[in-house]
Amino acid sequence: MPKHSLSALCPVAALHAPAVAVRALVALALASLLTACADPTPGSMQLKIAQQQKLVPPANETLPLSLRAGSQEVLQDVLSAVGDEVWSCRRSGGALQWTSTGTEATLVDQARKSVGTVMPNRMFSAYDGSYMIGRLAADQTVTPDALPWQRMDARFNAGERTGEGRFARTTSVQRVLTSGGLPPNPACDQEGVSLFVPYSATYLFYRASDPAAVVPAPEPPLNAASAAQ
Repeated sequence: MPKHSLSALCPVAALHAPAVAVRALVALALASLLTACADPTPGSMQLKIAQQQKLVPPANETLPLSLRAGSQEVLQDVLSAVGDEVWSCRRSGGALQWTSTGTEATLVDQARKSVGTVMPNRMFSAYDGSYMIGRLAADQTVTPDALPWQRMDARFNAGERTGEGRFARTTSVQRVLTSGGLPPNPACDQEGVSLFVPYSATYLFYRASDPAAVVPAPEPPLNAASAAQ
């Protein structure tokens, strides 16, 4: 093999050649860039949130009838969420299968500010102290490889002070534009094991068009969240 071929294959031995040294530096820079892009750091989550916020949520009247907000409701808030759908391996009849046990995600507003969380049992908690616990009213699969879109009616809503806070007067929530969140296989083989599957979605929060007509729900008992399924 010609000597110059050996130099090309062994850049460490040919650092005295300026052209080869430049190529080595370029290769090192590209490798560092690829490593940064592949690194699942908190910055990558912010990118996912930013991408989610660029999506325009569908208008209420374009949704399937079962997912539409009521005629006496108005859109109150649009928030993006990035987090995990939690699954548990449970027995159903004679087989084991993944069963959803809830969601753990961060809610972000249009200014990319974190404002609250989504928790299991369809609980939406804002950092201002208000929260809302939903009851599933309808769901529909829109994309086969993503979580279904949903409409949830308020089971409880309350604020730090009665009637105050981001979610205090929420009457219903729509989950749309979902991505991910499903287990790779519906079957599982070890009962009791949990699986966290990354997902993103847009949540549309509605309130009554006449706020005076809404009577804030009483504070639920401590175990209300676990009974809100």
